[in-house]
Amino acid sequence: MKIGVIGIGRWGMKVAREYIALMNEGVIDSVILCDTDSSRLKPFVDVAVTCNQLDNIIRKADGIHICTPNFTHYKIAKKALESEVHVLIEKPMTTDHNQAYELVEIATAEDLILQVGHIYRFANAIRKIKELYENNYFGDVYYFNLTWTHLMPYMEGVDILWDLLPHPLDILNFITRKWPVEFVGVGRAFRRGGLNEVTTLQAVYADGTFANIHLSWLSPIRRRLLEIVGSKRTALVECVKQEIRIYEENNKEELLKVEVNNTIRDEVLNFIRAIETGKNNFNSSIVGARCVERIERAISSLR
Repeated sequence: MKIGVIGIGRWGMKVAREYIALMNEGVIDSVILCDTDSSRLKPFVDVAVTCNQLDNIIRKADGIHICTPNFTHYKIAKKALESEVHVLIEKPMTTDHNQAYELVEIATAEDLILQVGHIYRFANAIRKIKELYENNYFGDVYYFNLTWTHLMPYMEGVDILWDLLPHPLDILNFITRKWPVEFVGVGRAFRRGGLNEVTTLQAVYADGTFANIHLSWLSPIRRRLLEIVGSKRTALVECVKQEIRIYEENNKEELLKVEVNNTIRDEVLNFIRAIETGKNNFNSSIVGARCVERIERAISSLR
């Protein structure tokens, strides 16, 4: 099997290294890397096939992993699918829900794998929380808190919700199997004239449960936190470190043991196995499309 990675930026380099490691282990046959900036390909010329033309990588690869800017996802994915190539797109799937559902329809018609890179559903800590939630470990869940913050220059032409909201939304859907029906929120831009750099959202579900979601490119404190507040117990999850701290009613604290895993490796292995088996497990394109739809609703709700 030949896997291509398109877009060798900061994230694309991490993805490329995982595929190269799998190639060295004999899991796949070869890796093809593509970027219009040839300087990004130089570190890989001795370990992978490199090119700077989209047509070249689509012609050579069995599956491609798209790590390019958000606004390019639809065009690249559509071209690959119409060329009968399997696709994994980094989040968000697209920035328009009609385009997202169109990609789903093409992949379905052509019997191709189409997945979206919702990386946290591959983290053992999030999988553990899902297991606990499904076993009523928390009792009646009152609400969720999710905080995604770090200090970074704003992305030109990109609202923060397109950059960060896919993670909290997908984590909530993965755990609860539900999507919010309504959003209420406030967003602001401080270093530019428009497009939000910080937002605070409340996502409301049909059963009355709600999730408070705070996103910021302005805070110097990097946080990736999930809190589940329930009638029996509360959990605080450090999503990157994969640490789960449980709080009991009697103020007892417990750090649950979780084996920290390599989420990128597990995600790309899932893509490879899906191509091999024809089964689109775990991070289907429908989830990606519905996530895009909810982000659009969230943006329209902001004051």
